[in-house]
Amino acid sequence: MVPSEFLQIAEGLNHLDPIRTYPLRAAKLVADLANATSYRVELELGERDQRSLDSTPPPPNEGRPVSLPLRHGRQVLGTIHLYLPEGSDRLDTSDLRLARWGARALARGLSYSNRMNRIMPDGRKRAAELVARLDRTPLTKREKEVVALLVSGASTRMIAEQTKLTVATVHTYLKRIYSKLGVHSRVELVARMVGTTGSVPPPAGEEDELDLLDADHELEHEDGLALAN
Repeated sequence: MVPSEFLQIAEGLNHLDPIRTYPLRAAKLVADLANATSYRVELELGERDQRSLDSTPPPPNEGRPVSLPLRHGRQVLGTIHLYLPEGSDRLDTSDLRLARWGARALARGLSYSNRMNRIMPDGRKRAAELVARLDRTPLTKREKEVVALLVSGASTRMIAEQTKLTVATVHTYLKRIYSKLGVHSRVELVARMVGTTGSVPPPAGEEDELDLLDADHELEHEDGLALAN
């Protein structure tokens, strides 16, 4: 997998909106990381939210999948089962590392989207609360604009187009915003701005997941994995 493809998948795993479709959208991205042909996600997001979601086409009735836990900090949010092409029964080292990273990113997204979904206010109230929160931050006018677009669901490229900035400059703004607000990723930033969490330090042992903007470097640091060109 070339770095540009990996970064597109990393950005997709971080794109929570719309929350309703996030589990299936993100699970497909994890399957793509592992070169799986189909998948099943078993979610345990609470006593009233236990469900199983299948890919299209659905996984086969027979066959042994590669199963990875969806764990965020101390939370276990379910399991993703990856079904490999016929004749394959295991992932090679590189694909397994990517799949494990993807499962952790998926679990983190599930954790934040679940909290956001529980208390999401109506659109007008949400917009007013966002403006009020931004006014209390030390961000510049341009940084506040970037945050507002991010919370609305805009991707990095969409933010660049709407603000007339380059993608690289948007990345620089985001890193500066993270530093000022004491967050470590887009999902933490969105959760902070919609009022679902206070300061969210990275769980112990998960410092390698701090910033999806540098996700390719994280993998190299964590596992010594050099992404194939």
